Amino acid sequence: MESTFKEEEAFKALQLAVQKNPKDPKANAGLALIYIKRGKLEQGKPLFDQVVKQDPSNETGLLPELYVNLALHYGQNAAGDNEKAYFQKAEKFFQKVINTYPDSKFYEDAQYYLGVTYAVQEKSELAITTLEKLSDAKNDEVRQQAAIWLERLKSLRE
Repeated sequence: MESTFKEEEAFKALQLAVQKNPKDPKANAGLALIYIKRGKLEQGKPLFDQVVKQDPSNETGLLPELYVNLALHYGQNAAGDNEKAYFQKAEKFFQKVINTYPDSKFYEDAQYYLGVTYAVQEKSELAITTLEKLSDAKNDEVRQQAAIWLERLKSLRE
């Protein structure tokens, strides 16, 4: 419960910071991240877009986390009429992190989630190729989960 209060305090502080200085990329990024994680894309996406414009060289260091969370939002909400478009957006944003921020702590997460996104869409060969790159991942959890997915995908091929 205490963490919920702290998160809400941080949320309100970020809202205030953005009101005071709408061009503050850190405040915009923090607020965008909270909105995206809460599933409120209509509030988070404009802030995300603003951060991308304000901080194209990632001086804040927050773009990889924003891209991964935006991609997760699209991937988790891909269904019905928007399924294909949302999966494409998820793939694009995960790929952006992989291609642009290879030194980011979100690099391996982006690669893992891209592989899972392919697997969910039954793009098995792409999923296997992507997940195999994580066999020597630094993050133990990512490496183990990628191995589990790889085992499943390869067993389905047989």
